[in-house]
Amino acid sequence: MITLSPLTITKASGESEHFDESKLIKSLTASGISAAVSTHTVDYLKDHLRTGITTKDIHEHVSTYLKENAPITSYYNYGLKRAIMELGPSGHPFEIIVSDILNGYDYKTEVGVIVLGKCVTHEVDVVAKKGHKQFFIECKFHNGSGVKTDIQVALYTYARYLDINSAMQQSHGTDISYYPWLVTNTKVTSEVFDYATCVGLELTSWLHPQGHGLADLIVATGLHPVTLIYHLPRFKLHRLFERKIVSCARLKTAIETDSVSDILTREEISRSLEDIKVICKV
Repeated sequence: MITLSPLTITKASGESEHFDESKLIKSLTASGISAAVSTHTVDYLKDHLRTGITTKDIHEHVSTYLKENAPITSYYNYGLKRAIMELGPSGHPFEIIVSDILNGYDYKTEVGVIVLGKCVTHEVDVVAKKGHKQFFIECKFHNGSGVKTDIQVALYTYARYLDINSAMQQSHGTDISYYPWLVTNTKVTSEVFDYATCVGLELTSWLHPQGHGLADLIVATGLHPVTLIYHLPRFKLHRLFERKIVSCARLKTAIETDSVSDILTREEISRSLEDIKVICKV
């Protein structure tokens, strides 16, 4: 069934395309929203559509409806991608989120590690160890929608791994196996998929691998970004970032240890704890 509307929407990239309600319904159901609520959400949105409406405006209309009509956990999951992007502009908070997620899967991790390669020295975003395997992870963060991680990032990630792997084998032998890994909060181009498959580059994008993409891992571990606590002002969120408090779980720990009372008011702390109970699995 064709669901394309004669109305056009403006994507974050600036490109225009016809509104496709089936695409929106797919996105909603992927957030755990029922088919009935998804359909009603689209009906609500149609009353607010106009030619040239931006995807940002669409997101805001949908969020407004879901907040009142969907399970609150589904509402937060729908806003997850945008909340991750709001961790920027620096990519460091994203690196911490990735590290914490891997800790939840029994990896031992370090963030911002200086590693000697055979030819040059590298600063690796995250180094993760599990058993006899060690991964050198490039965390490619984008703070704007409509952007895909391209082949240049994959080439860079693998080339750096080759230099590091050569040095590691010379100094540590073959007791540990080393692997490259690219993690990004957006989609990737088809070239990246092809290249990663060809050279053996581990790849985690927003929805890839299916069922184990970054979005799935965040929900499974309960490590939702602190930016989902919408009542906290932006300048206070940045102060939390400076203390590496980038997830709701980290904020909960910081509150329990009285580490953020100089940033958040008593009311903000109380409201944040209530939100965390809803947002986070753990």
